[in-house]
Amino acid sequence: MARRTFNSIESTADQAEAFVQQGRWVEAERHYRELIGQTHVINYEYDDWLRRLGEIYRHLGRAREAAFVYLYLHYFDMARGQLAGDEHVALRARLAEIEKKWVEAAQLYHQAKLPVHAAVAYERAKQYPEATAAWKSLLHAPGLSHRAYEAALVHFDYGLAAVRLDAGSTEARRALIESQRKLEQVADDFEQSGELERAFDCFQILLKLGKESAQFENLAEGYVNCIRVLRDDNLKFYVLQYYEDFIKLALERGELHAAATLYQEAAAFAARAGLPYDRHYQHKSALTWVKCAEKFVETGVPVQMVENALLAAASQHSAVGDYPAVRECFDRLAGLELPDRAKKRFSSIAQRYKGLASPPVELPGLPDYLKQQHAYADIWFVDLLEWEMDGDPFAVAASIVGDLRYPNGIRRRALVVLLIMADAQARNAVGETETLVEVADKLGELQSYAALSPLEKLFASPEPTVRRAAVRALRFLYFKRSFVIVRKALNDPDAQVREAALVAIGGLHFPHAFNPLARIYRESTDARVRAAALQSIGKIQTVEAGEFLVMVLRQEAGGLREAAYTALQSMDNADVLPILRQHHEIETNPTVRDTLGELLRRH
Repeated sequence: MARRTFNSIESTADQAEAFVQQGRWVEAERHYRELIGQTHVINYEYDDWLRRLGEIYRHLGRAREAAFVYLYLHYFDMARGQLAGDEHVALRARLAEIEKKWVEAAQLYHQAKLPVHAAVAYERAKQYPEATAAWKSLLHAPGLSHRAYEAALVHFDYGLAAVRLDAGSTEARRALIESQRKLEQVADDFEQSGELERAFDCFQILLKLGKESAQFENLAEGYVNCIRVLRDDNLKFYVLQYYEDFIKLALERGELHAAATLYQEAAAFAARAGLPYDRHYQHKSALTWVKCAEKFVETGVPVQMVENALLAAASQHSAVGDYPAVRECFDRLAGLELPDRAKKRFSSIAQRYKGLASPPVELPGLPDYLKQQHAYADIWFVDLLEWEMDGDPFAVAASIVGDLRYPNGIRRRALVVLLIMADAQARNAVGETETLVEVADKLGELQSYAALSPLEKLFASPEPTVRRAAVRALRFLYFKRSFVIVRKALNDPDAQVREAALVAIGGLHFPHAFNPLARIYRESTDARVRAAALQSIGKIQTVEAGEFLVMVLRQEAGGLREAAYTALQSMDNADVLPILRQHHEIETNPTVRDTLGELLRRH
């Protein structure tokens, strides 16, 4: 619903209140529903409308709708009073969950035949025997037979819960081993299909497995793969955060050789990415190599390993200009039990650094404000909860409306979805095209990741109008997963669905969108699709986007070259200029060279 003028809203509010005073509850409800569609208004006014709407629903005998309103307002006792009867067990469970009454929520979810929700609630309550039993009951659930990812998550959750009860349990360890095998296979499948974000989820769970099992090999596999995917996706600060977390764990476990190597890798990445932290990581690497050498001496490893560690330390100290530290490394090398020739050479090298001072420079590390506070999520629960809700927009909206972790605007839109669904259920019109189209539109306005699963289910509709609405809604959902539907829609048999996909591509320009947009450009044979992808890539404003557009401008002709040129014209990133200049210098095609020159002059 479009935002209305202040006077129009005031007029509707006056009419709504007049109907209340006259006891004309049906007309009053219609007007207040129109008002709460204005989800941008200030809190106190919106909450006043909702309090009145809750009262109206009670007069109309629509107890469940009143409960939705009170759930949003966090009037828990009033909401609970509207939810008597077995048909409302799942909503009572949700209410208990919002109140953090975890055991009550788990019992109600079990009664509502929602075993994943019940298991997660038992986990939150730290009721591990009940949680373990709940996860075990899901191991052979019929719905998992063709869901490899979700099956792996169930094995993982069962294994972790069972290990908490009995760390030596053979059955629990078998479940964890099976989950690792399944996750590795699923991650490979996701990567092969280009769904890197889903592969990343698998690697994050392997990380969790490594932390819980204290197996450094599992930990390393998870981190290495997470870093690789993040690096390919150009998420620079996430990459460095994962490096830092990996290094911290390596140091805690005494894996000094691994930590020193990782510092070097982080330094190399920072340098390639143009981030000013490479010298910090080189310095840290040098200090860690020295500690590594000291540990090697204490444990009596072959002297060649001590030699290699000190040489690596000297190299890193030299890279940051800390020459006294370089001399100290070579003095130590000269003191090792090495052949006389080697000792003499190291002693001679040490003398070359005599009298050299370390430069008084700062070596800044990654500041806290650039670190992602929510880099890790408990997706081993979240994704299974999504699977159990099975794309039901009612269940998804109910999971949002009372949850204060969501902004008020999103919670309000979730309430609107619930009331639309409730109206349709009252008319036995839930499956009608008009209802599904309206629900799809409102799901897009949620601007929440949770909306994607219901939209994916709506896109599976045989009705083109519904598919078109589902695709159109994606233009508000700035998540890589949105492109899963977009790519399918581009090949839809209905022309209007394909057109909606073009509109969605035009709206989906955010940093994480670069790789999916570039893939669409490469895969498509439709000039309009490729041009739309280029236009959105141009709005991303990253160096990678600029480099891609320059490549297109040099390699393509006609409309695509023009689209790349237009996108480059609108880019406002000074870091793209050196790329333009470099390609201008090496370009041999006179027309392209002139075009690149024109762009340089414009910038």
